[in-house]
Amino acid sequence: MDRFVLPARGATLHVAGHKPNSILFRAVISYASRETAMNKLLLLPCLAAALMAADVSGTWKGNVVVDDPTSGSVVDTQVRAELRQKADTITGVIGRQEDQTGESVQNARLDGKRLTFEVSSTEANGSIKFALTLDGDHLEGEMSGTMDGTPIAGKVHLKRAPLN
Repeated sequence: MDRFVLPARGATLHVAGHKPNSILFRAVISYASRETAMNKLLLLPCLAAALMAADVSGTWKGNVVVDDPTSGSVVDTQVRAELRQKADTITGVIGRQEDQTGESVQNARLDGKRLTFEVSSTEANGSIKFALTLDGDHLEGEMSGTMDGTPIAGKVHLKRAPLN
């Protein structure tokens, strides 16, 4: 039996004692073609994963629960976020559900399933920072900042609203 080595792409294949139209030569070429096809098939899951990358676009509704350090009470505020994502750019607004407009999302970044952004408002001295984790149609995480010079922190729970 003749020994052969599959060549690198673009190299010449020689099967000792066999001409390019021989059965063995065609079998080797057929095997090499199948191997190339299999390598391409192995890349499909990677491509699918890239196409199904996290997308935070949509309307999100839920609440932010903050411990009020001045009164010792818990403030549970219903919120709504409108987020738009195009490739790596995320824009949008977030605010109380009853408000007509929200505050603009700034410095938004999605790293895997971790979404971070900042919001500046007239009520806050500086920016409020959000660090959320995307899990399907849920965004969960924390927010922190200052309000009237007092540090605040809270838990954020948002669910993507269904498309109408």
